[in-house]
Amino acid sequence: MRIKGLNAFEEGIIKDILKPFLAVYDFYYYGSRVKGDFRSLSDLDILSKGKTPMLPDDYDTLKELFDASNLPFIVNIVDFHLISNTFYNDIKKDLVSVF
Repeated sequence: MRIKGLNAFEEGIIKDILKPFLAVYDFYYYGSRVKGDFRSLSDLDILSKGKTPMLPDDYDTLKELFDASNLPFIVNIVDFHLISNTFYNDIKKDLVSVF
């Protein structure tokens, strides 16, 4: 499902970066780019949800790939296992699956 805050080119880059990790994690968009109240330089928020917390090496690799990408905004990866129930309850209604 496409969200308002991404064009097809940007979404393709995101999916190409995340695809190798799909066997272990599910990924969801949330935040201003999903809700539609974003600005051109607003960051992109992605929730990672696996059976266990994201491995530090996986997190570092994703950050490096996103930082080196041609995306015109910062991508924030948040691990489901490391957030509070309150935060999850605040964002769960806005979650949109990346794949």
